[in-house]
Amino acid sequence: MTNYLNQISGAIFIVFISICSADVNAQELKGEQLAEAILYRYQPHINTMTNKGWDHSNSIVLHAMEKLYAQNHKVEYLDYIQRFVDEFVKPDGTLVEMHTELDGIHPAVLCLFLYQETGEEKYKVAAKNMRDFPLGEEGSPSVFQQTPEGGFWHKNNDHYNQVMTVDGVYMANPFLVKYGMMFNDSIAINTATFQTLLVSSHTWNLESHLPYHGWDSSHEKSWANPITGTSSEVWSRCVGWYIMALVDMLAELPETHQDYADLLYLYQQLAVGVKDNQMSDGLWCQMVNRPEAKGNYPETSGSGMIIYGLQKGVDKGWLDPSYQQVADRAWGALQNYLVSYKDGYLQVTSFNPGMGIKDNQEEYLKVRPTVCPSDEKKQHPHGYCAVLMAASEMEY
Repeated sequence: MTNYLNQISGAIFIVFISICSADVNAQELKGEQLAEAILYRYQPHINTMTNKGWDHSNSIVLHAMEKLYAQNHKVEYLDYIQRFVDEFVKPDGTLVEMHTELDGIHPAVLCLFLYQETGEEKYKVAAKNMRDFPLGEEGSPSVFQQTPEGGFWHKNNDHYNQVMTVDGVYMANPFLVKYGMMFNDSIAINTATFQTLLVSSHTWNLESHLPYHGWDSSHEKSWANPITGTSSEVWSRCVGWYIMALVDMLAELPETHQDYADLLYLYQQLAVGVKDNQMSDGLWCQMVNRPEAKGNYPETSGSGMIIYGLQKGVDKGWLDPSYQQVADRAWGALQNYLVSYKDGYLQVTSFNPGMGIKDNQEEYLKVRPTVCPSDEKKQHPHGYCAVLMAASEMEY
């Protein structure tokens, strides 16, 4: 009888410890805490925060939430993403709005996700419409402007006339690769890898192993180097977009693809530059390779994206295991920039707001860092995106 009671007591104790451990783990998962904050703050969906519509400003947060969903399968994440998409995708799969810029292509990744999760045909049709928008189709050529070498302008306007950016690699190309793999579309895949390698060939800094933000193929912009056409600085978030794009494309591409080896080489070289420029506190600064520059600061959005890119590479075996220490240091440091906001949920601090390429790029990049949420009218979602992306790789 005593042994029986001891066994029962032991079983109860184990269950109690398991429940307590699960509760502690839930409390420690910063990604899930931040996702809960987003669900609380922005209803019925994320556009309540940005008012940007069918644009990357919304989809980068939801795509990051999708990455968390792949780990914890919380149905409230799926519902939240679907509510946003359904406001812009009609029942027949046509889009309520489309923007002739690469930033406007990024929401298409959500259509692929929802098609995989729900099987609803309208999401497949919507993804096809988004694929055709930059690539064109028979009898309906693309309306996207291109450089003489065939590179998509980042946006179809005068400011980006003949300009490609590293940001654009992330905004369109992982979607095109995934679409191509899902629906056996080699044109979509090869366009994505071509565009990536083209802008990389013009923005890559051999000395730092890091990319400049943008490239003017005409070499005529006032901010462009008259010899190379590049902008003048290595910007934190462009490095973040770039490393996330490369790992997400590599994760979808077969190793036999003609451009796989080149993309892997770029990624591994970028990892060298990232490792060499990690700050003593574990993060990366706004001007990544110039930590000593006056007005520079630790920047969390690019850092979170870099963490995601490094950890995924370690997990996939693309990087030497020593990069685990780089990712771990950075993730630990990033926790210091997650603070309690007045609503009781997490706030992300010390990241740069939405930015482009302008004259006097160094001074422009010294803009005061922002936070999310902010007490100011204009809200910037990049901090949310970066922390959620990093958490999706580091916390599971």
